This record gives sequence, C-alpha cells and structure tokens, in this order.
Amino acid sequence: MKIEIAHLPHDIIEVIYPSEVTPKDVADYVEQLKKDITARAGKEWSALVDQSKLRVMPSTVVGEMARLNAYAQQRGMMRSARVVVDPGSGLQAWRMTKNAGLTIPAKTFETRAEALAWLEAPDAD
Repeated sequence: MKIEIAHLPHDIIEVIYPSEVTPKDVADYVEQLKKDITARAGKEWSALVDQSKLRVMPSTVVGEMARLNAYAQQRGMMRSARVVVDPGSGLQAWRMTKNAGLTIPAKTFETRAEALAWLEAPDAD
C-alpha cells in the first residue's frame, strides 16, 4: 500500500500511512510531497499525518521523515498534527519531531477529528 496524500480545506496537507511501508513507498511519498510543497511557493500550510494504521515506523524511515519535516517547516509548514493510537507511536512521533528540530506547534492526537479541529482553529491554543 502506498502513503496517501490529500489536500484539505484550510491549507492542510493530509498524509495517511498504511499499516506497512516499503523503502519505495517512502521514496515515492517524499518525491510527491516535495513537489506539493514547492507548488505552494511561499504559502503557509499545516500537516495532518495519520499514523493510526502504522503502529511503529521502521527506524530506517524515521530519519528520512525528520529531514522531510525540517524541509517542510522551512517551506511554509506552520503546524503539524499526528494521529497515533498508542503511547509507543506517540513517543516515536515526538522523537521524530525533536530530531527534525521543529519549532512550529506540533501535537499528537488519538483521533483524526481532534487533530483536524486543532489545525482548523490555530488561534484556539
């Protein structure tokens, strides 16, 4: 299964991970997302990353995702919400965010609805 990318209202890019990812899936995803980010050229946007099906991201992928998050922040990502289903997934998401050196607001949520509500109301913090 591939990593899905969708464009939502409120300038949100949604990423949905399948239960497993291959190196090719990740390479294709990184290439496509960088094209999507470049197409936004200077616009601010947020990310909704649904990792609820992917319990643990392979360690070989974590570094690549940290680099991609840093790239995204440098190119307009203003907020990042991750949907995780267990404490281990949440800890891994936190580590990846820390390794990326993100300075933007980034949170983990248990449901997509909670994450989306937080991204759609940035002044509610």
